[in-house]
Amino acid sequence: MIVETRRFGSLEIEEKDIIFIVGGMLGFEDKNKYILLDHDQETPFKWLQSAEDRELAFVVMEPFIFYPDYEFDLPEDDVRELELVKPEHARVFTVLVVPEDVKMITANLKAPIVINISNRKGKQVILADDRYPVKYYLFQEKQGQGGL
Repeated sequence: MIVETRRFGSLEIEEKDIIFIVGGMLGFEDKNKYILLDHDQETPFKWLQSAEDRELAFVVMEPFIFYPDYEFDLPEDDVRELELVKPEHARVFTVLVVPEDVKMITANLKAPIVINISNRKGKQVILADDRYPVKYYLFQEKQGQGGL
């Protein structure tokens, strides 16, 4: 199938590469089909590109790269909904906001995206855990200034 994108042009993908985001992404609940694309080989950034809206794409990355101790308990309802049988089948991403000043990139640690890699079903989960902010400054944390 062909997926039209603003950033990558026309992409030919296989149906098996589609990730179905249960309930859509926050603010875009009516869009459920996405593909995960590498930004480039030099960075850990990826794009979660809508297969239904050429303009809709989120910059994402695995939070463990910049926050090694990131952990949370996935509610049992979400485990069932995603049909997660083994923890190692879960892949976790966080949505990034990349402003003009890239030193101010933030990650939403409060609402990670959990994807079951065995069935390509995912969900953006809002954590009840107060340890994690909506705006976590990637580079300031490394400089010892902390996130919000």
